[in-house]
Amino acid sequence: MSLPARDPHSVARVLAELTDGQFFDFPIAPGAYMVNGCDPHGTALEILPDDRVWLPGPHEVDVGVRESSGPCSGFHVALSVPVSRERIEEVGAREGWLVRLCDRGPFQVIELWVENRFMVELLTAAMVPAYLAFMKPETYGAWLAEVQRSGAVLQAAH
Repeated sequence: MSLPARDPHSVARVLAELTDGQFFDFPIAPGAYMVNGCDPHGTALEILPDDRVWLPGPHEVDVGVRESSGPCSGFHVALSVPVSRERIEEVGAREGWLVRLCDRGPFQVIELWVENRFMVELLTAAMVPAYLAFMKPETYGAWLAEVQRSGAVLQAAH
């Protein structure tokens, strides 16, 4: 997955720290970094300079320059991490990024607002079982049907 960042080096360093991974230069785009997580799934995060975008090139993906950017992004991702809530809060405070524990109803996440612009939902080992139980298609589908049946209005910050 690719993430936009104003300071790609700093964001890559922090995400490598929180995933127990490593980060490297990502030669596809100048100033970009690749974070390789230490997990059995091949998790990789590409941290691109904020003004870079992926474009369909003539034979494969190419990198272009975005003409304008707002203060926030529609991007977000949920990541399971091997570190504690306390560690996430410590790192967020060190970087000056908003960090908060959120109850999504069926599960909890920690919102880490990278560069205070986009959200990464972090799940500690203690949070993962409830998240995985809820994210099964049959469980999520039943929950959504109940929400629709009840006419409940979900808030973006639920």
